[in-house]
Amino acid sequence: MSNQGKTDELSKRYYSALKGLALKKYVSVTIALIMSGIFVGCAHTDDSVDYAVGDVNQQELFSQYGSFSTSYQNFEITAGHKKQVKQWPSHLKIEVFFGTWCHDSQREVPRLLKVLQGNNQVDVVLIALDYQKAETQGRAQAAKVKYTPTFVVSLDGKEIGRIIERPKESLVDDISAMLVDI
Repeated sequence: MSNQGKTDELSKRYYSALKGLALKKYVSVTIALIMSGIFVGCAHTDDSVDYAVGDVNQQELFSQYGSFSTSYQNFEITAGHKKQVKQWPSHLKIEVFFGTWCHDSQREVPRLLKVLQGNNQVDVVLIALDYQKAETQGRAQAAKVKYTPTFVVSLDGKEIGRIIERPKESLVDDISAMLVDI
């Protein structure tokens, strides 16, 4: 093979290698852009969205957020659960950290409120959070809330358990189990 032939062969290999590197770099950059778009797309950054933050009562929640009212109306509590709830102590407190924007909250918070119809002695505090799981008084941060909804169950001022996002069995069964364990 002549020197010119060797040079042409090396040039082709060099060009091919550069082309391969350029393609790999292009693919890497494209994947990075797609992934960043996915993560940014999943982040809740729209400040124009109307959601509650801070203390909310049941009437406000149901009148301003129809999905909560609908879930409440559609939920059926069993006779056995009604009986259990009536036996819960009057000094039981449940702090509910939730998001009006959160589908788990839209399902579980109305269920708890319906369950508590059977025992109006239980103190329930509804604390609506923003997308960063925060509110102005800092209670969510103090309670180390990471997911919504988070139900913090306390008896005589001492936390006895939590239900995070969804109960293991049911809200009634899970809270009743916490009360048995004390």
